Amino acid sequence: MRKIRRNLFSLVVVVTVIVVAKLLTKNVDYSHSVKYIENYFNVFDNNNKSTDIVNSSHVVNNTSTTPFVLKEKANLSVAEVLKQRVRVLIWVMTSPKNLHKARAVKNTWGSRCDLLLFFSSENNTELPTIALDVEEGRKHLFEKTTQAFDYIYENYFDMADWFMKVDDDTFVIVENLRHFLHDKNASEPVYTGRHLIQPKLKINFQSGGAGYVLSKEALRRFATRELSPPVCTNHTTDEDVEMGRCLHRLNVTILNSTDDKLRTRFHPFDMEKHLVKGPPKGFLKYEANPVKLGIDGINEHAISFHYITPEQMFSLYYYVYHVRPFGVSYSYDWSEDLQT
Repeated sequence: MRKIRRNLFSLVVVVTVIVVAKLLTKNVDYSHSVKYIENYFNVFDNNNKSTDIVNSSHVVNNTSTTPFVLKEKANLSVAEVLKQRVRVLIWVMTSPKNLHKARAVKNTWGSRCDLLLFFSSENNTELPTIALDVEEGRKHLFEKTTQAFDYIYENYFDMADWFMKVDDDTFVIVENLRHFLHDKNASEPVYTGRHLIQPKLKINFQSGGAGYVLSKEALRRFATRELSPPVCTNHTTDEDVEMGRCLHRLNVTILNSTDDKLRTRFHPFDMEKHLVKGPPKGFLKYEANPVKLGIDGINEHAISFHYITPEQMFSLYYYVYHVRPFGVSYSYDWSEDLQT
């Protein structure tokens, strides 16, 4: 009988993940979707059904929980300490045709951010997005990024110490990001992510898809750069390469994110490629540092993965935050970290 109950519970969980992913990644009425899941599966925290929007209707205030929350609660004491000490603003580059992707971000890992912003070429009050005066298209990505960082500097500079840019198909484990940054100095002109190099142009840069993080001083230098003559211009269609070129001219240095075992934290591709298949042919020539491949090459506190579909967003969120192997415990002495 217990086995049957366990099987039924597992089935309910799987069906719930699938249904929530389908409902929240399409243009479906949000409140109706939440009510549907509550009535038929009863797995949501009824006290915190939605993510509140505050501060000029642009900032996603994530003191409340995401709609995708199971009843089981984890011990968040260490994560909460890091959240108080490491202030991070994450902004997501999206577009009018990809709002379903941005919506999946908001309803999964985005709920764990201190400050979460979405930038697009058009305003959307439901998500919400901040509209930039720029055309869509790959050749306009650097201009889009420039305008977004300038906007953040003017409006949110004092609200965070680190500023991360990601795509709308990037999955971020925010707690691991804070842990990586907690002993770094935001007053130094640095930026970090997946360190690559453009082999022909010999430009060092951080992968845009994996997400990159600017320190407070790096953002200040970027936002107050000389405009006449311009220090930063768009010479290629690669936004991340141009950002690398620009920050180098501003004397912003690259902060290495690989660990002492050559394991990586920021990942330009999805988990399957990094764990099993390996990166696409020819990608390794872009690696600026020696790295390991496969499961032994990924730090246990991985920060990001790219090319994640909306459905995979919900699956990853479930696996990262809710799956617990029974009888297996992981011990780690955080006391030294928290004293830093």
